Amino acid sequence: MDIKTLLKWWPTALTLAVVLYATWWPDPMCENTIPLFPGADKLIHAIMMGGLAAAAMFDYKRTVVTRGVRLPIRVIGTIAVATAIFSIIDEIVQGEMDLGRTCDFYDILADWGGITIAALMAPPVINRIFRIKK
Repeated sequence: MDIKTLLKWWPTALTLAVVLYATWWPDPMCENTIPLFPGADKLIHAIMMGGLAAAAMFDYKRTVVTRGVRLPIRVIGTIAVATAIFSIIDEIVQGEMDLGRTCDFYDILADWGGITIAALMAPPVINRIFRIKK
C-alpha cells in the first residue's frame, strides 16, 4: 500500500486516535467532568468501538471496493472481528498502564455490542452513500 492510499483512511485513523485518547489517558475529560447517567461509560464504549468499525468499513469501501459493488460480507465480518480483538487489547492495556483506569469485562461487552450494531447498520448506510442498490 502506498502513502496516498493510507492517507485516504484518515477517518479511521482519526477515530482510532480519539478512542486511544479516551481509553488510555488517565482523565480524558479533565476535572471538569459532566455528570452522566449510570452506565453512560458503557454507551460511550459502544459508540467508540462501533464508530471505529464503521469508519473502517467506510474507508474500505471508499478505497478498495469497486464502484457500484456493495461492501462484501466477509469484509464486514473481518473488520468486526478485528475491532473486537482490538477492544480486548485496549482494555488489557488500559488496565496495565497504572494510570487509575481498570480493565472491565463489561466495557468489552459494551464494545462488542457497538461493533455488532455497526456491522448491521453501517453497511446499508455506506451503500446508500455510494448509491448502491440492493
